[in-house]
Amino acid sequence: MDNLFLILAACFAVGMMVLMIKYAKFIHNQPKMEEERRQGTDKENSSPNDQK
Repeated sequence: MDNLFLILAACFAVGMMVLMIKYAKFIHNQPKMEEERRQGTDKENSSPNDQK
């Protein structure tokens, strides 16, 4: 029974580490995604102004 809890605890720990790594990559990529979003909106906003 102790081995079962040890195995479950190890699986939980490994799963949490995987999620932390995925979250860290997501946070690291946020500035790039925000910059791309800003550039996309700048292009969309500038094109109607060019037509006027």
